[in-house]
Amino acid sequence: MPELNQAVDSEAIDPQSQPPQPFATECDLVMKGGITSGIVYPLAIKELSSAFRLRSIGGTSAGAIAAAAAAAAELGRQRFEAGLIAADPEGFVKLAKLPGYLGSPSADGRGTKLSALFKPLPALRSIFDVLMACVSDQQPGARILAVLATLLRRHWLAAGLALIVGTLPLWFSASSWAVALWLLVFSALLVAGTLIWRSARLLFQELPDNGFGLCSGMPENDDPQQDEALTQWLSGYIDDLAGQAQAFSGQQKPLTFSDLQAHGIDLQMMTTCLTLGRPFRLPFDDVENVRENKEFMFRRSEFAKLFPAHVVTWMVANARPPAEDQRRTDAAPADVDDLFNLPEPGDLPVILAARMSLSFPLLLSAVPLYCIDYRKKLQTQQYVAPERCWFTDGGVGSNFPIHFFDMPLPTRPTFGLDLGVADSASDQRVVFAQDNGDARLTYWRRFTEGGGAGSTIGFLSAALSVAKDWNHETLSHLPGFRDRIGLVRLTADEGGLNLAMPQSRILQLSEYGATAGREFVARFGAPGKTLEMNWENHQLIRLRLLLASLGEQLQHLDKGLQVTAGTTGDYSRFFSQPVGPQSYRFTGLGQWSADPATGLYGSQAGLAKWTLEQLLSVPRMAAASQQTTPGTRLDKRVPKPLPELKLRPRI
Repeated sequence: MPELNQAVDSEAIDPQSQPPQPFATECDLVMKGGITSGIVYPLAIKELSSAFRLRSIGGTSAGAIAAAAAAAAELGRQRFEAGLIAADPEGFVKLAKLPGYLGSPSADGRGTKLSALFKPLPALRSIFDVLMACVSDQQPGARILAVLATLLRRHWLAAGLALIVGTLPLWFSASSWAVALWLLVFSALLVAGTLIWRSARLLFQELPDNGFGLCSGMPENDDPQQDEALTQWLSGYIDDLAGQAQAFSGQQKPLTFSDLQAHGIDLQMMTTCLTLGRPFRLPFDDVENVRENKEFMFRRSEFAKLFPAHVVTWMVANARPPAEDQRRTDAAPADVDDLFNLPEPGDLPVILAARMSLSFPLLLSAVPLYCIDYRKKLQTQQYVAPERCWFTDGGVGSNFPIHFFDMPLPTRPTFGLDLGVADSASDQRVVFAQDNGDARLTYWRRFTEGGGAGSTIGFLSAALSVAKDWNHETLSHLPGFRDRIGLVRLTADEGGLNLAMPQSRILQLSEYGATAGREFVARFGAPGKTLEMNWENHQLIRLRLLLASLGEQLQHLDKGLQVTAGTTGDYSRFFSQPVGPQSYRFTGLGQWSADPATGLYGSQAGLAKWTLEQLLSVPRMAAASQQTTPGTRLDKRVPKPLPELKLRPRI
């Protein structure tokens, strides 16, 4: 352990004698979700790769896709440098070329390759086209006309029949102009009603059958461009970046989490289970305290519609054997042949996690898994059949999981690439905290207040945004976070659901990412740089925050124990008396003595009692020191605002 007791007068230090500032050679990276806004990330990753080895990489939705690609590219680099594959996959070079590729014309010439990734189910094409018309960058009036034109084009037969029926009386009788006008109005309403009815039927019948999404991510069997569908393309792309074909010659093995972990790469993504009402981190935890991965199963028939065949084959071949409470004697043959446990976390294909994270509601199909409702099982004490659990976009639960890889004291920086809103094209697009006092104030989210539909929609949109984003928004402005987050601000016609962006706009967005990546390198990874917002600055901030927050929490602990001391609620009884639930009691009650020879404890109760006493010694020493020397307060000159330490679920 380094020597911590060397007394140094910081005010007397000669600046010329200070050692050079440290710089990082490895980094972690977390990226926010945003559908097509993810086009920001490839060049940012390329810039980071020039200075850092990527260790832990995470994201949500489009950020999860970028994280998967970054992890695959880093794996390809590590495999080549270790001599495990003969040819360099050049993953980061290929990532740098990705924006240009996605901005190039699709095979059918009806847009870019980016827009071609989202292939709607043929029966839902009209709803998809309406959605695209609604989010286009046209004026509101033009958007309404575009929606009507789309509906008429897709449902021309039904609309034509409605028009004929509505104007039928005009064909057989001479009517006044007033009557004719009313008949035309009636006909228009009949046509509109027919279009609405047809769209509603598709929305409420066909959409649930397609996993509540317009696009499955996979191509139709007769699609001549099989590799342009999102999941099919992404699966092959990340395998290529990782050099998977070289590493497993003669096999069609999808990239798995264990492939990454074998080279020290930790990839994590966020998904949201609507059925269980909570977000999950992928791959599912398999530690003793959680065991999430053992809960879930999948149907081969359903996954065959969502993932490439070789991915499903791998999952079936590596499925865990059924647990005892999953066995049944009356199982239908279809269940026996179709329902499988998920593989071990390390054997999960990366494409599965990426697709579960990118399931934007209504645009992309949700992913169904199965598990047993143990509440029912406890009530009935009988076999309970697994039920479907719907997993949708990770952004519903946590769109920017900047907390993914945080430790009490970091050994390397964890960068965050955030996405925000620019009110106009002239706004600053790439924003970093310029000093430790910057970025404390939040960006306002204004909406129209002048009445009308736009005002109400703006209010509801803002409410929804706060509901899903408040956690990471508040984190982003805390010290220890704001100095390592790069914010890329996009206008309403950039990113998001703008699938039809032209190549020029796609390339411009990617350049914002390159700017952000270069700034991270300059601040944290450039030897000899003397920028204020650097790795050493971040380390000091994190140390100050940890000690001040821990001190505050231990003060609360001391006060709570003082209140209960000597009462029937005294916590010390749990170290000596057999009280409380038997399964939770400490072992070795009353055996508090340490071994005289080693100073070590031989009982759980003795070690627990010693631990609590050591924790209490900290606030008591702090209080005594502060009375003698007020300047020793650990929260004096600490970065503001000071966060608090709380118990939270493992997500």
